[in-house]
Amino acid sequence: MRKPFALSLFIALLLNLAACGTPAAPELETLTLPLAERAWFTEEQPEARGSELVPDTLRVGRTYDGKDIFALVKVQLDGEIKAGQVLEAWLCLKIAENNGGSSIQIGAPAGPWEADIACEDARALVGDLRTARQALATDGWLQIDITQQVKGWLAGEENFGIALFEGNPSTETVFAAGDGEGAPRLEIIIEKR
Repeated sequence: MRKPFALSLFIALLLNLAACGTPAAPELETLTLPLAERAWFTEEQPEARGSELVPDTLRVGRTYDGKDIFALVKVQLDGEIKAGQVLEAWLCLKIAENNGGSSIQIGAPAGPWEADIACEDARALVGDLRTARQALATDGWLQIDITQQVKGWLAGEENFGIALFEGNPSTETVFAAGDGEGAPRLEIIIEKR
């Protein structure tokens, strides 16, 4: 008779420990935000926004004659998101054409940018560039980790967007920038609280 009672007591103790000692897994949510602004610029025509030159694209790299092409993008963040909730933030760009580009460099501008900004002014406004940690998915999307920038913006830093440059001085990458399925976007993984 003691064995069934002891077994019942042991099972009840295990169930009690499991209920009290196991923390609940955090509930995660992925938010997808469209880009509020996006444009690319060439060194030879800095006054013309790229979206007006070639609609629905973002370009970074160099032209065949050695002129710089760079892009600037900006995301309007939801005021309900708190910096401490953000686990990851990815700028997602659909590759439309890749002419050997492999190393996108990014930086956060220190001030607002104008439609007539020239490449050397954009580089000066950005300051230090870093090679983007990136993962090219099989479906042709380039994902750039901008978690630290997003956390900074949510903590109160000015959001002047992200500047994109090609790291290889002789290549060019073209990204889709329309409003359809291939539209550039920001994906933020947050912990719901």
